[in-house]
Amino acid sequence: MSSTRMSRYVPTVQEFAARVVLFHEAVAEKVGLHVTDVKVLRLLGAEALTPGQLVEHTGLTGAAVTALVDRLVERGYVTRERDEADRRRVTVRAVPAQVRKIDKVYVAYGEEMSKLLAQYSSAEFAVIEGFLKHTTELLREHTARLREQARGTGAARTGSG
Repeated sequence: MSSTRMSRYVPTVQEFAARVVLFHEAVAEKVGLHVTDVKVLRLLGAEALTPGQLVEHTGLTGAAVTALVDRLVERGYVTRERDEADRRRVTVRAVPAQVRKIDKVYVAYGEEMSKLLAQYSSAEFAVIEGFLKHTTELLREHTARLREQARGTGAARTGSG
């Protein structure tokens, strides 16, 4: 039974993943940013992260994160803030008004998703939500494992995103 489910799941999730990537690339293009810039803005959300944390979350090199943050600062999407206690420590914070401009691009998609989700009962939605949460955690774990393996084998890390 499991192999039958996987044979149906794999092509569906492969297309889904590709469509998600293509959608986010189109959003980034629409607002004049690189798709990696938008990913970092989403990772930041309302919290501030250090450049080192951004390296950990994205797998980008330190130099690539510095260039990305420079670009986002220049465009007004993020600010750099010095820690009052340790002036050497810098955090990066998204500028909410700028992020709201990106959020507006998602409005039509959000409206369509609301209609789609309304078709499911509370119990069905709970199953969907649980699946997505567990899948997200598996993706986080496997991404970290793959990056660790790549570092362990001396594989080159790139700044592409």
